[in-house]
Amino acid sequence: MLRDGWKDGAGPMQPIQILQPDSDGYLATALERLLDRLLPIALECGDVHSRPRSRQRFKAVVRKVIQARQRVACLRGVVNTLLAPRIRDMDAQLEEIATSKKLRQENVKRFLENYRQPQLSREVPVGQVTEDMTTKPLLETQCRFWQVADKAAGKVPECRGEPRQSDSKQSWIARGARERRPQRWGLAERLRRPEPAVSQWDVMSSGLKHFSAAQKVQKVELGLTKSTSLPSLHSKHGGFGKVDETCETCDEAPMATTFTDSWKAKQKSGGSMSRYMTACERGNILPKPLDFIASGSASLNAANWGLADSDLIPVVTMFRSASFVQEVDLSANTLLTDKSLVPLLQKMMRNAACQGMARLKLRQCWRLGAPAVEAVIGLLSSCWGLTGLKLLDFSGVLIPVRLQLDFCEAIGEHPNLTSVKLADTGLGSNPAARSCLEALFRCNTLTALDLSWNAFKDEVFVAIGSFVAASHVHLQSLAMSNCSSANLSLSSEQVQPANLMLERLGQAQRLSYLDVSMNRLDLSGALVLEDALGRHPTLTELDVSRNSFSKLGAHSLLRLFASSRLERLHCAESFDMGTSGRFFQLCNPEGEYSLNLSLPHHRSILRMLLKLCKRLRLTVKQAFIDMQPLLTLPDQEEDGVFRVPSSGRVSFTFSSTRAAGPDVYEEPARLDAALQDRLELCRVQLRVDKAVLMIPIFESLQDKLPLIDALAKNFILSYAHVEMLCSLGKSMLAPTVILRLLHTTAASKLCRYMCLLLAGSKAQYIQIQKRARLSLTFTPSNPSMHYLLILSEACDFHLAESIRILDRWESNCATRCGLVDNSQSGNQSQVRNELYEGRKPCFRSLGDWELPLQGRLEFDFAGGPRPRPGTEPAPAGSFNKLFEVVLHSGCKPKQQLQALRAVSPYIYVSSSQLRALLGSVCVPQDTKDKKDAAETAKEVRLQLFHIFYYRLTDIWNVKVCKARFSSEEYTSLTTRLGPVKFLPFVQPEQALLELDFAIHDHKLAVSIFVMLCQKEGALFQEPRFIREDGTEDKLVTGVPRAWARYSDCPKAGFFRAKYAVAPEKRSVKTRTEFLATYGRWRAPALAKEDICWWSQLSDVSLDVIRFLEVICEKYPDLKEAFRDIDGEGGNGGISILEFEEYCERVVDSRFSKNRRDRFRAIFRFLDATMEGNISMEEWGLLDTVKCELDRQTHDLHAFLLHRFKGGLEQEQWKRQLDEAGYFGASAELFSIMDQPNAGSISYDQFRRFFSGRSTRDGCAKS
Repeated sequence: MLRDGWKDGAGPMQPIQILQPDSDGYLATALERLLDRLLPIALECGDVHSRPRSRQRFKAVVRKVIQARQRVACLRGVVNTLLAPRIRDMDAQLEEIATSKKLRQENVKRFLENYRQPQLSREVPVGQVTEDMTTKPLLETQCRFWQVADKAAGKVPECRGEPRQSDSKQSWIARGARERRPQRWGLAERLRRPEPAVSQWDVMSSGLKHFSAAQKVQKVELGLTKSTSLPSLHSKHGGFGKVDETCETCDEAPMATTFTDSWKAKQKSGGSMSRYMTACERGNILPKPLDFIASGSASLNAANWGLADSDLIPVVTMFRSASFVQEVDLSANTLLTDKSLVPLLQKMMRNAACQGMARLKLRQCWRLGAPAVEAVIGLLSSCWGLTGLKLLDFSGVLIPVRLQLDFCEAIGEHPNLTSVKLADTGLGSNPAARSCLEALFRCNTLTALDLSWNAFKDEVFVAIGSFVAASHVHLQSLAMSNCSSANLSLSSEQVQPANLMLERLGQAQRLSYLDVSMNRLDLSGALVLEDALGRHPTLTELDVSRNSFSKLGAHSLLRLFASSRLERLHCAESFDMGTSGRFFQLCNPEGEYSLNLSLPHHRSILRMLLKLCKRLRLTVKQAFIDMQPLLTLPDQEEDGVFRVPSSGRVSFTFSSTRAAGPDVYEEPARLDAALQDRLELCRVQLRVDKAVLMIPIFESLQDKLPLIDALAKNFILSYAHVEMLCSLGKSMLAPTVILRLLHTTAASKLCRYMCLLLAGSKAQYIQIQKRARLSLTFTPSNPSMHYLLILSEACDFHLAESIRILDRWESNCATRCGLVDNSQSGNQSQVRNELYEGRKPCFRSLGDWELPLQGRLEFDFAGGPRPRPGTEPAPAGSFNKLFEVVLHSGCKPKQQLQALRAVSPYIYVSSSQLRALLGSVCVPQDTKDKKDAAETAKEVRLQLFHIFYYRLTDIWNVKVCKARFSSEEYTSLTTRLGPVKFLPFVQPEQALLELDFAIHDHKLAVSIFVMLCQKEGALFQEPRFIREDGTEDKLVTGVPRAWARYSDCPKAGFFRAKYAVAPEKRSVKTRTEFLATYGRWRAPALAKEDICWWSQLSDVSLDVIRFLEVICEKYPDLKEAFRDIDGEGGNGGISILEFEEYCERVVDSRFSKNRRDRFRAIFRFLDATMEGNISMEEWGLLDTVKCELDRQTHDLHAFLLHRFKGGLEQEQWKRQLDEAGYFGASAELFSIMDQPNAGSISYDQFRRFFSGRSTRDGCAKS
């Protein structure tokens, strides 16, 4: 895999092409182009002295781009540097293998030249042989080997004339009978098919018996002196003869000829070799060209040779006179039994040549029995045995139960053993397995142990963990593959056996390799591994393959890999299966916990929380809240491990943000940096070297999404990391990588933009931007808005985490400052109206809720910094440019919303400016579905008000902006922001209250209004109280005064009323105090003249508006109308009689019906205190209504000039304005323009109406 990417001198990670502009020269979308035009204007609206110059900003951007590209080049260099030694090692290994094969061929040639006499050979089949020869017939193996050796020596077999394959069966029998000492091939005969007795000497393959007499056979020249025994290395054709030209080809294996004389060994000096050849000759055994035999090597390396007892017995004779034996490797020779191996082991006893033997390997010699095991025990325990042995490989050999303890004791008492392999030896079946392992671990020199494929019980796992962590044990390598016994009935409250051992491995300080593959580890096991091995000082390689961790297990394992000293992590087939239980999110640990401390993974969770407290510099008391029962948890570590209780249960709420974070109200500029610092503390910084070492892990996984999700939720990445992953994966994977990892580069907006350019096409670029739009435009300094998050999207999940942190910080700030709790649930949270999958979730606060990894989460966030006193709104010139850009952008309403949301932290606006900005959102003329587009525009305006609500510099004039909303929209805003935060503290006149006592902030709003009513002497008009059981109380005696105290308010029920107060009774000071106390606004000291008093047309009846129009047509000033109604010498007030007398003189077709009742309703509207008299201040309420009418008229005029002209009937008027996306009081304006009350207006009427008001729009433009 690595070599394929190393061709032509190039590294495995190649740079990829970034996104290029299209044919029109545009790279960005319409939204980005709008944002690009708005951002400079928004910066102009900020503080000029703190704004860097454009040239300096440009240089800073260029520097960041250069730094990002330098990091990419550095990462590529590190990749090449770290992977180059691996490539060199692979080349060196291949070269060593080639050299070894060449040396073996030379040794075989020398062996054949020195120890082979001329002789005839019986017919031997030649078969195809691979390097693994455990399942091939020995005879075929050797003959094929000689053929390869002849070819290696460059010898070509010559053609001989005899014998022929077509000879009769009788001639073959007679030829065999003439042999002096017939050679008997025991193993070959056992592997052959049974044949009749008459053909016992017929060794010709059954596949060749169908040959006709005309067929030719191969003829062989054997030996140096024309021997016809074994194949010759000196013959011309490799010792197997040359096929006659008349021979026909066939698919069967060629056959060697038979021999008439048995072969004899040439007498050579050398005791051990002479004994071996003599033993082979006497036993009619074919010699084996082993290095131990052929070249006199000190290592008997016969692994995978397919040896039988008859092959090993002659080798035993060589041990008598051997000078030194370094190694005996008989691995995978499954035919060996005690018959041959016991004598071999006995020869090692009291043998000076074997006392220094370093390695004894009997792996997979599964036919060995108790005698062989007893012989090994004797060699290990005797001072005359293998005292210098370093490695013992007994894997695959079943050790009898009665001998297991003696075997382990012999190993434990051995003075020099460093590596022991006891895989699949049946240790787990012993009831005394713990005693066996205890004896085994007494070996002080042991550094490598393999206990794989032994099914251990729970207590044995605990013992292994304790033994490995003991001070006298110096294990560096431990293999425990497939040691966990299968128990499908385990529940979540029962202990996984392997977890007991893993928990203690953190104390094994010398361990460098650990194999726990195939141990049925689940998600809890991954968590225990992370906790136990996260700070291990020496562990460099970990194998957890084929465990059912599930996709969530990748989070723990990847964090472990990045934060530890691990260099290799083997996790094949570990994330493809498994069920996910409760998922512990280290980057988002807030929530309620109920832990059973008898479970290892629950103890791991508690320890990881304690580690996080230490990293965040929090005490246990600050982070662990409402702990039941109260435990004494350690603040400091002992020997690198937190000592936590191992039994009992504990429940608590963990909060890492209650005692930390900036002051949201005093330090709003620090929120961005503080949030980033908080995420960096809880997440893992992916170092360059770890990123390179992660490449093999990434490429080894077929499904790469678990790894990408783990990176998205637990790491802080840079542009270089994202580019590396895009270049490693397939092109179709690049959009997924960018989308899921885009938020991990949140430290730099430039990095995020450069990551977006890695998209392969503009379509992918737009798709990524659409799905990550909320994350891209999120502003921590102004997070107030409505959120709809898809938690399966990594960007949205990260956004939910950020909102939780900001909410907790503001709650902490409010608690420290002693501010009144104005939250919806009485928990100081700024999050409202939470819905998960369309339902109200069961949690007290979003900050204490464990976020699920998927699902649809919807909520409103109504909080954030408020403007400081004296903050100036955007300059008129800059705001007008911004307004024109948005109005003429041609973007859809949602795109306008996203652009304005992105620039909202840079500008402050006045209430009048926000009202104008809301009017810039309209439906494009080319929209096909006008109705749906109008609903979308309506929702966008609500969102826009929500976003800019806490950017208002004159909150006391917010009624100017609220007045443009309809009653339905006003109710929606009250639900989103909350009745207390949206309460008109400074101008509560005519406010309609519809409040539920069961909700905390609704109950608080009632208490606030009752207190204000008592201080100002106001009235609640038409009060109604519906109890919890549904009965109604009309409150005939008035609203109870006790409701001014929050604790005395009813716990349930519904309250409805309208607040009314005379203008002269307004207490601006009290209202300003309530604004600061309950609304958390820092307003300056206000006077009545500083407030732009306003009215909402939705709170005013049409008759009042029509009466106002009649008055305005007759009098240029409303005060003059008041004096006229009061009469000469009046008392400064208008009584009901005076008002009715004046109304009788009014001649207007719009008051033709029920005149008396309608005029009395107008009088009651103006008489706020219900005293029967209208004062000059109360008459001024008409002036506020007139200002709103003039502003509505101005807004409509601007809108129609922007869109179209025409004359319409009332129904068409409303429908066209709604479809066009007009935002305002359309019905009321139509009533004013339709003076004849004809139900329609002409264009001339419309033009005269606006021309008549052109001189009266000063208030509207203020």
